[in-house]
Amino acid sequence: MKHIFKSIFCLLCISLFVSTSYANTYKNNEDAFKAIDNNYKAMIGQMLMIGMRGQSLSEDQEVQKMLEQGKVGGVILFYSHGDLTPYNLANKTQIQKLIQELKNTSKYPLFVAVDQEGGKVQRLSRKNGFKDYPTALSLGKKDSKNTYETAKQIALELKECGFNVNFAPSVDIHNPKSPAIGAKERAFSPIAMEVIEHAYAYAKAMKKTNIIPTLKHFPGHGNALKDSHLGFTDITSTWQEKELIPYKRFIEKEYNGMIMVAHVYHKQIDDKPASLSHNAITMLLRNRLKFNGVVITDDMQMGAINKHYSLKDSIYLAIQAGNDILLFSNNFKYDPKLPEKVYTCIVELVNEGKISKQRIQESWKRIRKMKTEYML
Repeated sequence: MKHIFKSIFCLLCISLFVSTSYANTYKNNEDAFKAIDNNYKAMIGQMLMIGMRGQSLSEDQEVQKMLEQGKVGGVILFYSHGDLTPYNLANKTQIQKLIQELKNTSKYPLFVAVDQEGGKVQRLSRKNGFKDYPTALSLGKKDSKNTYETAKQIALELKECGFNVNFAPSVDIHNPKSPAIGAKERAFSPIAMEVIEHAYAYAKAMKKTNIIPTLKHFPGHGNALKDSHLGFTDITSTWQEKELIPYKRFIEKEYNGMIMVAHVYHKQIDDKPASLSHNAITMLLRNRLKFNGVVITDDMQMGAINKHYSLKDSIYLAIQAGNDILLFSNNFKYDPKLPEKVYTCIVELVNEGKISKQRIQESWKRIRKMKTEYML
């Protein structure tokens, strides 16, 4: 009998621990969301996803402070930082502990994201005690049922670690001449319908496991002959209309994951990269293709952006373009003060009247809907 009572007591303790996550502030996630509804500065924090330094939160006191104050809505984790490996992700036990620490410290329910496509883009691999998965192109040459089963294994690993967002699958069209996509075999196929079939299977496996999938890189990075990580990337002469087909089909199926926008430039769309373009995001993705879900930028510290725009200008343009979440990996060149700088820029832009509170609320409503669907 004593053993039974002891077991019940342990279960109650675990239940209490889980319910008091998110900085022990709110009874449940819905209460936290309601608190954000009445605080536009908290809404601004929900629009930020940032990277952090080290393998425990104690190594990045700035991020810890931002989480405690509710100024961050998501964190992205990496295996490497330049020549430093492992960076955030050493092994399963450490990862589980770190992610639980992040969630417990955060004032509000937190997105914890990772790039886990497979092949050359997988932050969890044999290097840190996980399994190596095939490239998207390899999967695309087999039956889509195999893609689903592979993605299911990936999703289960992510779930076990504590992640709830995966920046995959890529729905780019394969072109071997593309240095960022094709050369790394990150696209399933050169044929749009095959991309859709395999990406749908991949995304379905993510959602089945309650991992938020992310279609990327809108409006299409597969035919880009330069790498936007490094600098200006013009797709005007190589981009094809068929690169929109995967997005169109997913949206028609009421896709409720994220869409990531690339830093690629197309002069027929706008005089700015797609990630900073009202024409690309609001006019094309939202109005023409009818996507009402969460749009996230690719890393705002890539060369295509930070070599041509100031921090504040890029933030202003990204929000006015229609992005809901701005991604700052802080992984190319670490700046401990970057998260606070970004947050402060948005607050200043609102106070200056350059960005309306209504625009902030629009993004929060979409983020809130997604967090409710996946976290409640």
